[in-house]
Amino acid sequence: MQEEITNGIVAVVKFIAYYIIWSFVLFNLGRASLLVITLGQYPRGHDAQRHVNQISLVGILVLVLAWSAVAIYNNTLGVHA
Repeated sequence: MQEEITNGIVAVVKFIAYYIIWSFVLFNLGRASLLVITLGQYPRGHDAQRHVNQISLVGILVLVLAWSAVAIYNNTLGVHA
């Protein structure tokens, strides 16, 4: 009985974490990046609702690029400082 309750709580926490990270943080980061790159043309209106996963993927790519830029800076320029 206690194991079932624990499994249920873990499932709820996983769902909430997924929803917050994927559907909110990464989506908005990707959407803001795409709006900047396309000068406000995409994604707007129904395009934002239809392409949630693709926009969230752009958010992941932005995070990876930012992390890579910091890593490159730290390994090249930051060592000599």
